[in-house]
Amino acid sequence: MMNNIVKKELTILSMTLLASLLFIGTSCSDEEETQSLDYSWNISGNTIVDIKPDRTKLLRNPLQGWNIYTGLGDGLINDFWQQYDHFESKIGDVSVSDYGTTLYIRGAWSYFNPSEDKYIWDEDNNDIYAQRFRMLVKGAKERNLKLAFTFVVDSRDKHEFFTPQFVKDAGAKTYESTTGSMKVWSPYPDDPVFQQKYEKFLRAFAAKYNDPDITAYVSGFGLGKWGETHSLIYSTGDETPKKAVFEWITDLMSNLFTKVPIFINYHRCLLSMKEFSGANTAEAEELIQRAVDKGFSLRHDAFGMKSYYTTWERSIASKYYGVRPIIEEGGWVESSHGSSINGDGYANYSEVRKGEYDEGKAAHVNMMDLRYSNNVKSGETHSWFNDGFTYLNVFIQEGGYRLYPDKVSVPLSASTGSTIQATHRWSNLAWGYCPNNIPQWNYKYKVTFALLDKNTMTPLYTFVDSTPKISDWLHSKPMTYTTNISLQNVSKGSYTWAVGIIDSSKGDDVIGLNLSVRDEYLTDDGWVKLSDIEIR
Repeated sequence: MMNNIVKKELTILSMTLLASLLFIGTSCSDEEETQSLDYSWNISGNTIVDIKPDRTKLLRNPLQGWNIYTGLGDGLINDFWQQYDHFESKIGDVSVSDYGTTLYIRGAWSYFNPSEDKYIWDEDNNDIYAQRFRMLVKGAKERNLKLAFTFVVDSRDKHEFFTPQFVKDAGAKTYESTTGSMKVWSPYPDDPVFQQKYEKFLRAFAAKYNDPDITAYVSGFGLGKWGETHSLIYSTGDETPKKAVFEWITDLMSNLFTKVPIFINYHRCLLSMKEFSGANTAEAEELIQRAVDKGFSLRHDAFGMKSYYTTWERSIASKYYGVRPIIEEGGWVESSHGSSINGDGYANYSEVRKGEYDEGKAAHVNMMDLRYSNNVKSGETHSWFNDGFTYLNVFIQEGGYRLYPDKVSVPLSASTGSTIQATHRWSNLAWGYCPNNIPQWNYKYKVTFALLDKNTMTPLYTFVDSTPKISDWLHSKPMTYTTNISLQNVSKGSYTWAVGIIDSSKGDDVIGLNLSVRDEYLTDDGWVKLSDIEIR
């Protein structure tokens, strides 16, 4: 970014051409014209630029693509990255990180906070979990992957304690359960000592990781069985504390994570003592709405499991399409569920992968997961790269969001100090959506025109248009805008027109989203080159 860039404050008036004024087609190929009327395109002195999309390349944009999903437990191999950089796939040796956008780390609270005021990211922490964590974080940075996190406090079904011992020592009330021959304890989620200690941890974590340059998202509350916010056990023996616990944890997380997206499981037994059967779905839907109102987005951890992901879950996904992004976690785990997939009608794991993909597409999910197994010759990641390789690639091409301007009208010449008009049409080629409307982003991604230096292809003047709502750009629904741009204080000379989507939290000249256009249109910084212009 050049220090002498002259930035134009919002000198733009933009108008969306609504469907009542302008018919826009619902689909198009590279050669098809999607607009039946030429209204606002026939601007005297303008040239119309048609831009060809790139429909296949991986776009490393926030909240889209494949999560590379791993834990920090004893199953994590020390040469994780070496194994994943040379991974056996249907097409031969591949690097898994070439297909992913995010490293999703799931772990016990006790891993992240082994003793009071000591954390996994502390430089002087050299326990085994800190070593694994550093290895993962360093490797993710080297491979251009953002981080994502889930914490779990419940020890049920585990052979170790998922809440740190200092919490119990401080007087938190707990209950016991048995896993095999191992007796473990977990805290009651309504216990005030537990809440105090957990809040302290989350505040410390947010101070470090509430940073969108590092963290893609934080997922879940960490409460309940497997951290999935169901099957809770309260100190009262009933669900009397449920709503108070809900308000505590949702208020806490929404206040802490102001820049990083947060997710809640849209589980039919949300914070209930039940696991699935007998769910009060009306109450769960009410809690989900309250969480969404506080800024939470949505995830579900049983995609492809036909007994658990059913009509109600599909209705939730449909209700929030375009309102909040959805993250998919596949439900069936090859290493632990074995032949139980037959109960869902799957003959093999190739069919499981297709079932997960189909369910995700119907839910318009933005992200799916490549789950780690300590045997890299089996497990979910291996299965996706072999049994489901076609769907893995199709999701890169069609899942999440793929935004591009297919047609732009800009002037070839103008006078300094004049006001010119540009028309631009935007499409989303994928079936998810760009969640620019979540509170943590607060519409920070904005359509911006630029006048580039013809030699360096860097912006000298930028013109931010806040009117287009990028989160409104849904699949097969192109949106067209007419924008008035003031050239006040623009010096005479020759420039190149460009357009892009900036991250306004970083400045008016910093590209924030990679667009789905062919490389010949792009500058090194991600601006889409349009045409030259002479300012007289």
